[in-house]
Amino acid sequence: MELKNFVDKVFSKYRGRKFEIQYWDGTKHTYGTEDTDRFFTITLKTKNALKNIIFRGSIGFGEAYMDGDVEVEGDLADCVSLPAEPYFSLFRPTFREKIKYARMFLKNRNTLKGSKRNIHSHYDLGNDFYKLWLDKNMQYTCAYFEYPEQSLDDAQLNKMEYSCRKLELKEGETVLETGSGWGGFAIYAAKNYGVKVKSYNISHEQVEYAKEWAKRENLENRVEFIEDDYRNAEGVFDKFVSIGMLEHVGVDNYGTFSDIIFSHLKDKSLALIHTITKLFPDPTDPFTAKYIFPGGLIPALSEVIPALEKKLFTIIDIDNLRLHYARTLHFWRENFERNIDKVRKMFDERFIRMWRVYLSGAMTSFSDGPMTLSQILIAKGRLNNVRLNRRAFYDTKYKDPHWNYWTY
Repeated sequence: MELKNFVDKVFSKYRGRKFEIQYWDGTKHTYGTEDTDRFFTITLKTKNALKNIIFRGSIGFGEAYMDGDVEVEGDLADCVSLPAEPYFSLFRPTFREKIKYARMFLKNRNTLKGSKRNIHSHYDLGNDFYKLWLDKNMQYTCAYFEYPEQSLDDAQLNKMEYSCRKLELKEGETVLETGSGWGGFAIYAAKNYGVKVKSYNISHEQVEYAKEWAKRENLENRVEFIEDDYRNAEGVFDKFVSIGMLEHVGVDNYGTFSDIIFSHLKDKSLALIHTITKLFPDPTDPFTAKYIFPGGLIPALSEVIPALEKKLFTIIDIDNLRLHYARTLHFWRENFERNIDKVRKMFDERFIRMWRVYLSGAMTSFSDGPMTLSQILIAKGRLNNVRLNRRAFYDTKYKDPHWNYWTY
């Protein structure tokens, strides 16, 4: 059966939003029945492009788009969101492709050496590149919006403030941070809450940027950025925070990650884990694993929580910021396109098309797909002097009552 006929047969019963495929011979077919403003056209320039999409899934589409064998008229995000619809579960990689992916995942395991290599491939692309589309505080994690129209800069400040309030930071306390990024949270916490932060990161460019930033702010005596793996952390601290790092740890290291928190956190203290999560355990998307985040794995809560329970951590709060991340990615994608001419001076067209697929796919994975953003607040030991309710997380003017230990 010809591939075009196969597609027609498969989609003959599809009743979702309309889209069009234009084939290499000029013929066009429209699929779906719902008229929406999300209509788009996929142009397949070669038979091989269609074959790759059918048999290799996201990585087949991504590579064909990067190579210019596929073009999309309309919003690329609407196109890459289609696989999230249950109907398109028919398109799954073959067994042979799954074997290739398994080998790739094994090659990129997050050992001490492997983690360094994996992080370098993404985060050391150059600070000037990330400056083009992140906020002014270089936050490469989910922002927190008070309202949808709020600016990205303000929403990222909200996220840092929101996280500090959850941790109940107090002047003079010590904080262990794993995964500092460009240093924004550590500097914010030190400036606004008077804490001392020891922050670990294995991205050389990020650490150098963070050190220079701390120097400009005269915070070198309060913030220490260390270029080393979180597994080599030293010291005991009042609080622990990890924002956007657990995605790079790997399922086989969740127990180790939990051990690190436990061994470096004082008794009756708080820790905050801010991480992308999935609705269910599932391997990393092959395109993302190969081209964007080698060694990356998005955890399901059902994978993370057992590791915390084994150390007898008390889970105080789990907050789902899914749509906040979709909105964050909307801004990143807009900023990326607004600065596309500057990006072209740094990278080739294939890189640009690769990042378009990544940013569009990431955005729709939160709006339409299985991704969530979880902030997990935990306590070590029996901590009774904690907030009575969640209102203080959201309202800075609220005078927050605490539970105090009492006897019956």
